[in-house]
Amino acid sequence: MKKLLVILAILAISLSIFAYNKLTIFTVQPIGAIPDGVTVVIWKKGDMRFFESPDSLCIQKTGGVSLLCRMRMLGNSIDKDDIIIRLPYSEYAYLKSTNGKTFDR
Repeated sequence: MKKLLVILAILAISLSIFAYNKLTIFTVQPIGAIPDGVTVVIWKKGDMRFFESPDSLCIQKTGGVSLLCRMRMLGNSIDKDDIIIRLPYSEYAYLKSTNGKTFDR
């Protein structure tokens, strides 16, 4: 029984490390084009962090958030082939991506 717990712990740690290094939880807050918002798990691209959003990418690239920047980052960040799973909007994931900041919709 003890061996099984050790193996399961090692497997859980390995899976967590893999997910952190290879996946991104990408959250789009509710905006006009996506009124309910969406969260998707995608394969990590470039220097993406574990939690990302169009707003967080705008902050990193331009220092601010605008509707034009949001749309550009959304279009550049997600390809249909990269999506592993679609989930409902997660405010927690959005706030993690923006370090707790919110922006006008």
